[in-house]
Amino acid sequence: MGETGSVSFGFDRFGNITLDKNLVKEDQLLEFLIENNSEDYEINETEYSIYCDQNHLHELNDKLIKQYGQTNSANLIWKSKNHINIGKETADKLFKLLEVLEDNDDVQVVSSNFEVDDNVLSSLTA
Repeated sequence: MGETGSVSFGFDRFGNITLDKNLVKEDQLLEFLIENNSEDYEINETEYSIYCDQNHLHELNDKLIKQYGQTNSANLIWKSKNHINIGKETADKLFKLLEVLEDNDDVQVVSSNFEVDDNVLSSLTA
């Protein structure tokens, strides 16, 4: 096993806020985020995931709530600096490991830096 902090060099600490997509259009949100010094954002089917300096998490969350309504979550995360694409065999093993970790009451959060191609993912869930 590694020592405390032995892999943290591959991750950055960020504030992360999630907001329903139906509360604001992307172009309006982008303008708001630029004006309020957010670091980055991502979009999925249902929500925006907004990243900010960890010291500005609560301030930005309060501004988002005032401007657009209730956010879904606001917490600190470890975000990977780089991602590694993995194949089907490795993904299968990794998902089994993640399941074991999630079932362990002593594990609070798991951060990772892997990406799985959509085709590989769909073949694993088929």
